[in-house]
Amino acid sequence: MIQITDAGRAHIEEILKQHHAECIRVVFAGQGCCGPKLGLSLDEPHSDDIVQVINQIKVAIEKRVVPHTNGLSLDFQSTEARSGLVMIGQSKC
Repeated sequence: MIQITDAGRAHIEEILKQHHAECIRVVFAGQGCCGPKLGLSLDEPHSDDIVQVINQIKVAIEKRVVPHTNGLSLDFQSTEARSGLVMIGQSKC
């Protein structure tokens, strides 16, 4: 299942606070050559989502993408060009 690093958690907590949200949601974001692409949204869980608390963050995962979240990690990365939340481990072809 998904992991959230401590740096990722701190960034997500700030985003949730700014938007008065309580949950992030992992969603289907289209089909790529290697399978589904995953996206993140600030959204309440849907009735058929899998909901977990991961590193103190409430995460809803769209049921159809659950098998594609194994080995996925959310982390905060910063470079001179930009900074933000990244998904590490999502299939890239």
